[in-house]
Amino acid sequence: MKLPHLTIESQFFLFEAATEVVTALEGHASSEEIDEIYRLAEIGLPPIVSRDALAVMLGVNPGLIWSLEQKPEKYYRYFPIKKGKGERHIYAPRVALKVIQKWISFHLSKVYLPPKHVFGFVPGKSHLQAAAVHCGASWVFSVDIRDFFPSTSVLQVEKALRVIGYSTGSASLLAKFFCLSGGLAQGAPTSPVLSNIAFYDVDSVLLDISKAYECRLSRYADDIVFSGACEFPAGLPMAISQIFEGLDWKLAPEKTETAISPNRLKVHGLLVHGDRIRLTKGYRNRIRAYEHLLASGLVRDDDRRRIKGHLKYAQQVAEFITPPN
Repeated sequence: MKLPHLTIESQFFLFEAATEVVTALEGHASSEEIDEIYRLAEIGLPPIVSRDALAVMLGVNPGLIWSLEQKPEKYYRYFPIKKGKGERHIYAPRVALKVIQKWISFHLSKVYLPPKHVFGFVPGKSHLQAAAVHCGASWVFSVDIRDFFPSTSVLQVEKALRVIGYSTGSASLLAKFFCLSGGLAQGAPTSPVLSNIAFYDVDSVLLDISKAYECRLSRYADDIVFSGACEFPAGLPMAISQIFEGLDWKLAPEKTETAISPNRLKVHGLLVHGDRIRLTKGYRNRIRAYEHLLASGLVRDDDRRRIKGHLKYAQQVAEFITPPN
């Protein structure tokens, strides 16, 4: 399935207006569905009110939509990638499903308004900004959510879609195109924004806790970090742990870390001592070695791009200006 030019940016995919979608659906949409199409169009969402509406906007046979919905496992390919000492299991959508997911994720990202402390999967934000939140801290406390995408359940995804504006029926239909084996697919373009939307209530509680303990907060995907310039609050770890009791999301105890100055304070791989983010000593040594190898002409051609990527990243960190709190 070849993606037509600029269709991702179109709220109606192959069409330019909701009226065109309604006309194309003549005889295949109830009056309630037509009203819903106009309502969703008004709030900036693709008006997916039925299988027929989705098929018409995509310009495909409704049979394909049925197959994507009923047999999703056929439309993913699996491959593992290394992650530290283990592996991450990736389920990448095949072309037809990927097109739908990229189109919808583009528009969900335009509608979703993230809390200030959320940096992951948000256009215009980065892990550099997330780390910079904690500059000048005297302590850092971080927790990690285990299997963030797969543990975001179908029910959470449906709830997220209703919160963003879809009806119960549309949310139930759409969730089938985004989930695999009961949760968000690790590798689907829709998983990042939907995980953020689904996590909104938890984000609100995390923010309340940060205010109660008078500390800073950032969340970058599944990595939640608190920090402060005063004494470490002994009750903070238990307060965070209690949030996740009874939820689909679970913390990874082996990744829970508390660091108190003068010990090294590291957030997202960057040091946050002082008023600027910095590379760790080990990374700085690696950068100096790379610079020497390049200057000496000792870098192989197939390594040059990777090494230049590291050097560019080091430059970004060095030039990053910490925003005022």
